[in-house]
Amino acid sequence: MARKRRKTRLARKSSKKAAKERHRREVVVWNRRNQQLTVRQRLIREKSLEALSLVRRERLSLRDAANRVGLDPETVRLNTNAFRKAHGRWKAKKSDSIPRTLVIYEKGRVIIVEVADSRIASLIGEYHNGVKQFLETGKSSFLRELPRKRFRDIKRRSHTLETNPKSVLKIKAREAKPEFFEIYRR
Repeated sequence: MARKRRKTRLARKSSKKAAKERHRREVVVWNRRNQQLTVRQRLIREKSLEALSLVRRERLSLRDAANRVGLDPETVRLNTNAFRKAHGRWKAKKSDSIPRTLVIYEKGRVIIVEVADSRIASLIGEYHNGVKQFLETGKSSFLRELPRKRFRDIKRRSHTLETNPKSVLKIKAREAKPEFFEIYRR
């Protein structure tokens, strides 16, 4: 009987060691730039960010949000570094520093920038919503209502969001439009 207990203890210890070793080999993606990640790691980052967004926006638990995107809650937590333990539960922090690659309009052009702050990413999201509302309604006030128009990217370069209605219209006119294939005869 004592021998059996000893064997199970040894088995548990070795499985814990193996789990720790596997964890050490896994690459944590939250602090790496997009260029440094493999395709699989980018997918994990996107899904983890989606789960984090669900936790913040819909007030879901970490487990529910992770299940919705198809990841393990531990994977989401480790790959975002945006959770803290409060009263025995994992709560999302208000902001994070996960690098994200986003598209902006600046100086009459479409530019791809990488930002490392969720607050800047939210600002860019608000900007794109304002552009969409401007294009739908024609009211330029949606472009001027932004709280901030300038920000710095991950390389500390300063960027200014394009709020000139004429420039935004020119940028949108240059964008490729998807082809529509007509399936009915006239």
